[in-house]
Amino acid sequence: VDASPTPEGLAIYFRDVTEQRARDEELRLLQAAVSHQSDVLLITEAEPLDGPEGPKIVYVNNAFEKLTGYSREEVIGQCPRFLQGPKTERAELDKIRRAMEEQQPVRAEIINYTKSGQEYWLELDIVPISNKVGLVTHFVSVQRNISERKQVEQVLWANEERFRLMANATGSIIWEFDIANNSQWWSEGLKEVFGHEMDRNESPPTFWLSHAHPDDKVQSSKAFDQLVSGQKNKLYQRYRFQRADGSWARVEEHALVLRDEDGVALRVLGSMTDVSQRLELEERLQQSQKMEAVGQLTGGVAHDFNNLLTIMMGNAEILSEELSAQPDLQELAAMTLRAADRGAELTSRLLAFSRKQPLEPQVLNLGPLIQGMETLLRRTLPENVDIEVICSGGLWKTEADPGQIEAALLNLALNARDAMPNGGSLTIEMSNAWLDDDYVAKELDVKAGQYVMIVVTDTGHGIAPDVVGHIFEPFFTTKEPGLGSGLGLSMIYGFIKQSGGHIRVYSEQDEGTTFRLYLRRSQAKDAQVQIDSSNRKIVGGNDMILVVEDDTLVRDYVIIQLKGLGYRVFEAPNGSEALVLLDQNPAINLLFTDVVMPGGMGGRELADAALAVRPDLKVLFTSGYTENSIVHNGRLDAGIDLLSKPYRRDQLATKIRKVLDETP
Repeated sequence: VDASPTPEGLAIYFRDVTEQRARDEELRLLQAAVSHQSDVLLITEAEPLDGPEGPKIVYVNNAFEKLTGYSREEVIGQCPRFLQGPKTERAELDKIRRAMEEQQPVRAEIINYTKSGQEYWLELDIVPISNKVGLVTHFVSVQRNISERKQVEQVLWANEERFRLMANATGSIIWEFDIANNSQWWSEGLKEVFGHEMDRNESPPTFWLSHAHPDDKVQSSKAFDQLVSGQKNKLYQRYRFQRADGSWARVEEHALVLRDEDGVALRVLGSMTDVSQRLELEERLQQSQKMEAVGQLTGGVAHDFNNLLTIMMGNAEILSEELSAQPDLQELAAMTLRAADRGAELTSRLLAFSRKQPLEPQVLNLGPLIQGMETLLRRTLPENVDIEVICSGGLWKTEADPGQIEAALLNLALNARDAMPNGGSLTIEMSNAWLDDDYVAKELDVKAGQYVMIVVTDTGHGIAPDVVGHIFEPFFTTKEPGLGSGLGLSMIYGFIKQSGGHIRVYSEQDEGTTFRLYLRRSQAKDAQVQIDSSNRKIVGGNDMILVVEDDTLVRDYVIIQLKGLGYRVFEAPNGSEALVLLDQNPAINLLFTDVVMPGGMGGRELADAALAVRPDLKVLFTSGYTENSIVHNGRLDAGIDLLSKPYRRDQLATKIRKVLDETP
């Protein structure tokens, strides 16, 4: 009611305020609801978007004050940017800016900071507010605190990342089979290890069965069914699984099943690991251990066998000379000598295989050495075999026993000849090579580094896949009986390994075979092969020699031979008696001693004791099996002279004379 005086009297006006009061009450209720809601409500002006001021805050609710720690009085009139900090993502802010410029609604997630500096995550829904004429005057931002949700997401992400890293670190593929939904999940290793992209539309059995080896499918599928049905609690199996490139991997699989309260299988969890390399290394290790055991046996037998061969060879030589007037008997002696030579070669190969052949390595350039063998190879191989020797420029030096290298190449050439009965080609190449860490990780007893490589390739019938893994085993041969001892390749294997090298063979049936021999590079400056220029003329002398040998037959044979050469000889069966004779006979010039002797004093210990009192004494060792007393790392110790058993009389005479004539 509105009343005002007039000249005529009093005038009264009436106005209905019911609608206004209703709007005021509605506004009051709305303000109360907004003020007390759990979500943050923040209203800003629409302009200006740019400039240091930015759009100003005109309203915040109680939830804003509770979350940020700021009061209304502190924030009204400020730009919301003061709530941002170092972890607020620029990309999200740019998205909000573009939406505000276009006056469009936008949803974003950002990190803001409280008054105390604590960060928190917000999910923002910002909408533009227009006036009656359609102009955007304000932006309303409804903000939800999603910090807890983000923490859970980060924990889940960290767990997933940890799981992924663990799966990758173990090299295993993790899989899960959801039985109810007939779906299967594979970890990233399926692609990384096997190269497969998983087709999510393909059912699990179809994918698995399509890549399991045909010979393994039935057994593997049966084991899986037994796990699901409850006949087994856990699954462990090995089978072959095809990689994306078509090759076959040997895999090891573990799995367990998750069941409900009634025992019904719900899910199967499993892991699949490519164990191809591990199994290959285990097989090679077993093979190496087997060969090592054979080597130990042959080394022990060689000592006694070589003693017997020494006597046989010596007596056969003497008989052959004494029976010159009886040619029939002389031929029998010559046959005995040839048989002894074959026995000597056999024990030599056994010792080479067992890595107990005393090597005399020299720093050398393989080029001249192997090129010098070309004439010998052409005389040895038939004319229908073409021979080519190739040497790369800048060939590094190596350190090896040249005699053993020649023997190895000759043996490979003879094998190539037998593999090419109708003729073919034999190529010997020399080049520098580097074996890296990735390569040696797949091999046994091989060190990474620089090597000189000898490649011997023939165009023969090749080696069958089921045979190639056995060719270095002693006595293994594919030749007809009487055509091969089966020790040639095992000898090469032992020599290369004893020299610190590596050997590999590659063969394709009906295509040919390639042997790769790797010898360690030598950094020494000098490189030359020392050739024994002796003409093997038997020369004796009248020097005094002490022979120390525990085998009576061998000792008697050596004494006869040395006396026949004019030497004055003393004898002893062991080291202690030898020291007594040396003390009693200071004129003894040479100690000729076996290396391996019973009684606690071997040849090396005897020589050390003798030289302690007779520094001028010459020493020559002899042995059919040197053990480790004078040979270390596969080579004779420096300053050691050795005459290996068995030996002929001319070898004995030459070596004795050489040692006696050496200048101290």
